[in-house]
Amino acid sequence: MTQPPAPPALLRWGPLVAFGLLLVALSRHAGEGISDPDTLWHILAGDHLWRTGSFSGPDPLSDFTVHPWVLNQWLPDLGLALANHLGGLAAVAWVTQLGRLLVCVAIFVLCRLVAGPLPASLVAALAILGTTDSLSPRPQLVGFVLLAVVVGAWLRTAEDGRARWWLVPLMWLWASSHGTWVVGLSVSAAATVGLVLDRRPPRAQALRWVAVVLAGAAVTAVTPVGPRLYESFATVRAVSPYISEWRHPTLSSLSVAATAALAVLVLLLWASSRTHPGWTRIALWVVGVGWAAMSMRSVAIGAIILAPLAAEALGTGLRRPRTVVTRGERRLVGGALVASLVLAGVLAAAGPREPVGVPAALDPSLDALPHGSVVFNSDLLGGWMMWAHPDLRHTSDTRAELYGPARARAYLRILATQPGWRTDFDALAPRAALVAEPSPLARALTEGGWHVSGRDAGYVLLVPGRG
Repeated sequence: MTQPPAPPALLRWGPLVAFGLLLVALSRHAGEGISDPDTLWHILAGDHLWRTGSFSGPDPLSDFTVHPWVLNQWLPDLGLALANHLGGLAAVAWVTQLGRLLVCVAIFVLCRLVAGPLPASLVAALAILGTTDSLSPRPQLVGFVLLAVVVGAWLRTAEDGRARWWLVPLMWLWASSHGTWVVGLSVSAAATVGLVLDRRPPRAQALRWVAVVLAGAAVTAVTPVGPRLYESFATVRAVSPYISEWRHPTLSSLSVAATAALAVLVLLLWASSRTHPGWTRIALWVVGVGWAAMSMRSVAIGAIILAPLAAEALGTGLRRPRTVVTRGERRLVGGALVASLVLAGVLAAAGPREPVGVPAALDPSLDALPHGSVVFNSDLLGGWMMWAHPDLRHTSDTRAELYGPARARAYLRILATQPGWRTDFDALAPRAALVAEPSPLARALTEGGWHVSGRDAGYVLLVPGRG
């Protein structure tokens, strides 16, 4: 069979240089500080675990939650807490950037596993675009990296038929890091079914693949959290209708459009090749599209699963199949990663040392409230309230699953001042309210006799009585 001609140097090295520049460009985010509403409570969760060694039990951070707090993301939480202890929020920003870069490199390596440098770089860039809405400073970054590893492992098994037993301890690590471990099980199960259909293996070989999947599922029950790990799925499902991240994807989002483009690209290239792609790859495509279509929060998952399928199909279409990864290629990508991390460290050290996008100018007014005062707050400020004002009792935060659906509905009813809101609001007995301005609640409270104590960062602090 005639081999395709070697690609010109520009086509071989140009995409790799472009990908390296992308890694360096992403470093700018390290200097933006910490603004995600979840990061602060993840740090506090790690601090709590360091102090107490307790992985579950009554919530130590809020008086208004109704479900026990199960630290099912305990390993990254410990890491974030350690980073904060060593270098404050600047170190947390750097660790976050490390997580983002590892996700990007993992996607590229996954694509390069099945395609040449040009299609791997092009598709990796598109897949990274598909993850952008989820590259926030949260433990899910660990889950994304591990997802790429698992997908790559099963694609290798599709080539050589080997059962990769190291996936079992990896599943334990994943279950200790983020709830996306269930995605790993779905990928493993789908790939196993596809492998059986593709290879028609001897029973012993097929049983080894199945055993890897079942053992990976079993070890999730023996993390330090124990069987309580599974409770979070029911509590999250109960409140998902009230969480914006769990809404259905729409093509108005760039990440959704990029992921949809990956899915369509795979189908078009498979159809144009007029060859059967194999049941393993079809099964992975179905799983990837299924996760991408489930919610905005899982779009990134779909992008990662679909990425190698698109890279491989594009490589075939462009006659740029997988080639041996050279030492120079490793040095280029590795050097870009190191340079990006160094630049991220410099930017993080020079960046904000306190949380960003929060009403810090209202600290004196909040500090003046009596100890233990209830403050009705926007859930986006819950983590900051725990962090900056632990002596006050905030009424909500982004751990919605701990508050339950009834309190989630009441919170939204109060914010929108829907019928019955005043009864719900008064039941909390708040001494102040910290909400977005303008908002229906801020307007209703001022009309009802509350006055403005201060404004900052798009929020207003209201207290009862007239000034």
